[in-house]
Amino acid sequence: MSSSGRWPLRVITRTLRRYLVGAEQRWVFERPPPDWTPPHIARTSLYLHVPFCRHSCPYCPYTKVPYRASLMEPYTRAALAEVDWWARAAGPAELTSIYIGGGTPTLALDAVGRVLTRVREKFRLTGDICIETNPADVDDETVQRLHDMGVELVSLGVESFRPENLAVLGRDYEPHIAERALALLAGSSFASVNADIMFALPRQTAADVTADLARAAQLGADQLTTYPLFTFPYTTVGRYLQLTAVRMPNLHMRQAHYRAISGWCTEHGYARVSVWGFKRGTVPRYSSVTRDGYIGIGPGAGSHLPDGFVLNTFDLNSWIHTVCDGRRAIALRMPFAGEMSGWWWLYWRFYDTHIPLDDLDTALGSDAHKARQWLRAAEQAGFAVHAGRHLELTESGAFWLHLAQNYFALNYVNTLWTQARREPWPHAVAI
Repeated sequence: MSSSGRWPLRVITRTLRRYLVGAEQRWVFERPPPDWTPPHIARTSLYLHVPFCRHSCPYCPYTKVPYRASLMEPYTRAALAEVDWWARAAGPAELTSIYIGGGTPTLALDAVGRVLTRVREKFRLTGDICIETNPADVDDETVQRLHDMGVELVSLGVESFRPENLAVLGRDYEPHIAERALALLAGSSFASVNADIMFALPRQTAADVTADLARAAQLGADQLTTYPLFTFPYTTVGRYLQLTAVRMPNLHMRQAHYRAISGWCTEHGYARVSVWGFKRGTVPRYSSVTRDGYIGIGPGAGSHLPDGFVLNTFDLNSWIHTVCDGRRAIALRMPFAGEMSGWWWLYWRFYDTHIPLDDLDTALGSDAHKARQWLRAAEQAGFAVHAGRHLELTESGAFWLHLAQNYFALNYVNTLWTQARREPWPHAVAI
């Protein structure tokens, strides 16, 4: 989309944000003041970012560096130091979940194990440990090590079982590698196994997507998380296409694929549990994002605190030197004003496709009436239906929310991460 085509979106975004959240909320990430410390936290989650990859997938926007064995020990020391810093600064909180992502966490299981041991020493873990895995790294030894670390929920980045799609995505293995990995994980007594499947890929058909879903289900996946190709400007794909803003797949293609996915999942016993996710049975839901709060460990890791968002420096060496020196690695902060925290809570309930109406007053306070107006409008448009004391998004509502998220939320992420990748300690980034 050209600059002239983007300005209406910017105007709409600013008007909508001002109406919902209020003029007092500044949409700017800035360096935190020298004397800033995080508030005391009684209950939250934890995210551990492992930035190492052997092969860089061209579409991946996350903080990553080429894997080198010599980096493992400095990374581990820094991650342990950052866990200690958060325990001192925010208190020994109860952790309702731990999510380990990357990068490729399975390249650094020694580091992950040591960090989990320290987390258990410094915090009170009461929830599940979730981890992302790569098909090429999954074998019997990996499975045993994950069990030994107490991991209960596992996600496998399948993306596709078709060789031509794996080639487009920069995956240098054959489909049977992913098939073997998924079958092994599904048969290894984890509480839940998720398979990531991508859609709206170049030259991919809806039948190709549902064939991938069928194969994942046949191999034992409890949950299927589907998402389209994102081409951020700073990814390899983005640079190749000379993008200046997030470019989305063709709308008609995306909608056709999404309808095919939704229909296939409904027909085969997978219930929608998020905009992109479908789960069968009573196994725990795997989710990488829907936490009401979390602290982030690692380069580029974000934290959602009671008083706002903070973001670590993306630069690995800067992060290592800073936290090993006993200092915070937080490069940017956006504090909350008004009922911003409540609106963020509602955003993730929409993402869940399941909005508990009785919780609106507690979450949004004086802004609850605005939220109810929007929910009524969503219902009148056919995007949601009542289900007892909840509002559930319809297939149409889930699709259009998914699309809006891409055009708005991902543009925020793109703006913030582009600048954070350019310099270790940005002065300010307006979103």
